[in-house]
Amino acid sequence: MGLSSFVDEAPCRNSDPWLFDQHQIDLAMPALQICKDCPFWQNCNDLVEPKSNSFDGVCAGKVWRNGRVLAKLDSAFPNRLIVGEELDDETMAVRGSELFGSGDGLLLSREESNQSRESISEKDL
Repeated sequence: MGLSSFVDEAPCRNSDPWLFDQHQIDLAMPALQICKDCPFWQNCNDLVEPKSNSFDGVCAGKVWRNGRVLAKLDSAFPNRLIVGEELDDETMAVRGSELFGSGDGLLLSREESNQSRESISEKDL
C-alpha cells in the first residue's frame, strides 16, 4: 500500500488537523483516541518523519515535541498511554486516561511496562 492510499483509509482522515498539532499530552488526548485503533502507525511515521523533522504534535500513536517522543500508546495495549521524557527507563512513568475507558486496567505496573518496552524496538522511538 502506498503512502497516499493509506491516508484515504486512516481513521483521522476527516478529523480536524488542529487535534494533531497538540504536543501537550492533555490536549493531545483526543487525537490519541483516534490513533488508538489505527492500523497505519508505521505508514504515518514514514510519511511525517517526526524525528528527523523536529515534529510537534501527534503522529503514529505518539505525542512528539521537537522530534522527541513525550508519550505513546502502548502498541500491545493501545488503551494504555506510556508517558515519560524520551521514554527512557529512568524517567518513564505510566498513566491511564479517562478518555480510554473507565480507568480499570489502564495503568501498568513497572514490571508490566518493562515487559511491554522489551517488545518495542529502538526504531519505534
